[in-house]
Amino acid sequence: MLEKSIGEPCPTCQTPLQRRRSTFRTVVGDVAFCARCCSSFELKLDEDDRALALAAEFAPV
Repeated sequence: MLEKSIGEPCPTCQTPLQRRRSTFRTVVGDVAFCARCCSSFELKLDEDDRALALAAEFAPV
């Protein structure tokens, strides 16, 4: 599955991509979704996003 960021144009129809909960069994979490042509793409993670995910994993409870 291609990696795209939220707001990037869809490769098919050029509509800006939106964040949406994944409906695929193999993809957990959110995806970049085009509402016009119903295409889904994996979210491209920036370095800040990776740091936040790692911090949340080791945060005290």
